[in-house]
Amino acid sequence: MIKDILVDTGFGETRVAIIEDGEPVEIYIEAAGCEKLAGNIYRGKVERILPGMQSAFVDIGTGKNAFLYADDIIKSRDLILAQTAKIENLVSQGQEITVQVVKEALDNKGSRVTTDIKLPGRLVILTPLTTGIGVSKKIKSPDEKERLRQIAENLCPEGSGIIVRTAAEGKQSEELEADIKGLLKLWKSISDKEERGSVPRCIYSEPGVIYKLVRDHIDSDLHRFIINDRVEYEKLLELLDAVSPVIKLKVELFCKDYDMFEYYHIDTAVSKALARKVWLKSGGYLVFDKTEALTVIDVNTGKYVGKNTLEETMLKTNEEAALTVAKQIRLRNISGIILIDFIDMKDTSHKERLLSVLREAVKKDSSKVTVVGMTNLGLVELTRKKVRGTLQQLLTITCPTCSGLGRINRVVR
Repeated sequence: MIKDILVDTGFGETRVAIIEDGEPVEIYIEAAGCEKLAGNIYRGKVERILPGMQSAFVDIGTGKNAFLYADDIIKSRDLILAQTAKIENLVSQGQEITVQVVKEALDNKGSRVTTDIKLPGRLVILTPLTTGIGVSKKIKSPDEKERLRQIAENLCPEGSGIIVRTAAEGKQSEELEADIKGLLKLWKSISDKEERGSVPRCIYSEPGVIYKLVRDHIDSDLHRFIINDRVEYEKLLELLDAVSPVIKLKVELFCKDYDMFEYYHIDTAVSKALARKVWLKSGGYLVFDKTEALTVIDVNTGKYVGKNTLEETMLKTNEEAALTVAKQIRLRNISGIILIDFIDMKDTSHKERLLSVLREAVKKDSSKVTVVGMTNLGLVELTRKKVRGTLQQLLTITCPTCSGLGRINRVVR
């Protein structure tokens, strides 16, 4: 896989496109003064306990109370054993509490928070309040997984946990140790701020979008990192000097008198990602429909008539659709429950093959995707972790006339 990163700064916002093998797979847009909350850590105050919902509202100072579920609160061993881990036993109204945002505020809902703090570095994620060792599932070699697990166990601070990231593959112990030390220093700084100052307040803000790109996306697959702002370009080179000097050779400054996204045809891909219908190369097509509870994707053969048998035609269309669905849900940032109505197939082995193709395709996604399986009605169920709004929510607004239905009333005489 060849990966390019495009960063377009200007007009009061920063636009980012992640391109894999020539196709845009992720789009980020961050407006100046409207930075995202996910990853931020706050010293908040419990405003209200909701026993019936097993949750609490927490004021974190952002204008809208955050939502804290009982399951997102770190529990002591005694509470777990006694099976009394109810929200009313875990927090109390007026209590000051340190939480981290795990899901952005969407629509009328406040952000979702947790007390299980996670601090991501380039190679590892530090969990300072919970123990345990984990290794990225995207690292395929069992020997490499075991090697990294042993390194993490040797370096893991007492009382904390380590999750080894995909970028750590092939890295030496010294590099992981340096990453862990940096995260421990950061955690000490955050801990020192907990007891000082007014409540609610932010005690740690996630870094800007460019630093997050370096942290989360710079790896061995990176081909080019192209940016169109000279000041940010110089800052990026300076950052890479300390983080990964070899990557500096892959950084390019875009100096052409063109719109960067238009020059690299990103705008065309975005337009397609906002469309309800997506055509497949074979002539088949997908239809995307969003409801309050879930997203439904319908697969149709369209213009494709195949060459041999009907079953073969349906299998080929479904396999192409599965690959396209994996790309589209990532590009559109569709999350939550997703139902796919593939073309019905009678052959059980073909159904299993289709699920295998889909499971392999979603592994490239940076968000967690779980392919649940196929229902008795032949619908494929999957879920995708929700962190931020969809591309449609980011770039469009609801029509005030039809309230988003996309239809008009028939004229009645």
